Amino acid sequence: MTVDAAARIMDGRTRQGNLELVRDICIDSRSAKPGDLFFALKGLRTDGHLFTKDAIGRGAVTAVVEKESGSMAEIIVRDTLAALGELARCYRGQFKAPLIGITGTNGKTTVKNLTTAILAKRCRTTSTRGNQNSLIGLPLTLFAMSESTEFVVAEMGTSSPGEIGRLCAISQPQYGLVTNIGPGHLTGLGTCEQVEREKMTLIRALPANGFGVVGETIRGPENGVTIHRFSERMLSDVVLTEHGSAFTFEGSRFNTPLLGAGNVSNCLAALVLTSRLDIEAEYQQSALQEARPEPGRMESLLNNGLLIINDTYNANPVSMRMAIDFASLISRRRVFVLGDMLELGNDTEKYHREIGDHARKHCDLLLTCGRVARHFGGRHFTDMMNLVDYLLERLQGDELILVKASRALKFEEIVSELVRS
Repeated sequence: MTVDAAARIMDGRTRQGNLELVRDICIDSRSAKPGDLFFALKGLRTDGHLFTKDAIGRGAVTAVVEKESGSMAEIIVRDTLAALGELARCYRGQFKAPLIGITGTNGKTTVKNLTTAILAKRCRTTSTRGNQNSLIGLPLTLFAMSESTEFVVAEMGTSSPGEIGRLCAISQPQYGLVTNIGPGHLTGLGTCEQVEREKMTLIRALPANGFGVVGETIRGPENGVTIHRFSERMLSDVVLTEHGSAFTFEGSRFNTPLLGAGNVSNCLAALVLTSRLDIEAEYQQSALQEARPEPGRMESLLNNGLLIINDTYNANPVSMRMAIDFASLISRRRVFVLGDMLELGNDTEKYHREIGDHARKHCDLLLTCGRVARHFGGRHFTDMMNLVDYLLERLQGDELILVKASRALKFEEIVSELVRS
């Protein structure tokens, strides 16, 4: 579309008419290229308005801004983030390809990856890159659509009420999957009941000719949409090892290098969804066999006999318990290195004490670091590198070391030190 057409869609105003074509969307001035429409978004650390001249200097046809800078090449809108979403909503409306929305407290990125990999065996599929599941990331996913797209798989995250509803309004999902409901982002969402209400907005947004896939313990909304449930009872002959997982589903045997019961549940969710879309088992089997974990998500690293489980991308009580339960199955000396679980609101201390009680039953050594991690009840450190030094002095060489904390604690630095040792 032209710059003028984009301005009308976003209810923006320009200082002069502009019939140049918009060829791509850009939110980082450093990656701007000729034909881009640059959105000056406000972030926690900086403001895109500071970089509009840089973006235009690199070839962007114009910048979408909230305040005039004096440049002739800009579209002035009330809210640049809302404008990005509105432009994405309009762009998405040009295509008939069905969109699958995926949300949940745990596993949504892995389920998104698995679903995409399965569908891509047979269909032209566009999906969320990494975990770009926000009001910024989802529009960028939609702008990657083209006339050849047959399916879109979009991850949807939330940390406050109403975000899932807005993501659905922008993306217009036909199918939806909720992995699970648990205590996550409670600082913004309040209680697990409110988490469930927010996540299930996705299912309530689906059209009559769509369907939802949810775990068996999740209450389905009463809006008439077809619901398919997944449960461990659908699987048989489940095998979990430090090298991967295997199980039987609907008469077919599946093998995957992904670790633990949590990832088996993620595989099951993707299988139920794609089976209802009539994807054959041979494509599903191939995709699961080829699957690899995202960095920092139950990622297995071997180093001179040590088995390091890098699960540092994020942490909440559900994912902590699943990681501990997997580690407890492995016949090695077990060391758990655990850090803060953030955004748990008023129950922060309670959740840390409960996980600590569970962890101590299943490990030989529990080391902790962080502001509230002392409530785990292990040997606590206030300095990450002091923890690493203490651990390295006590390794026998064949341990399983589980490293897990919320992303903000940067426990991947611990993993890096262990790998280098």
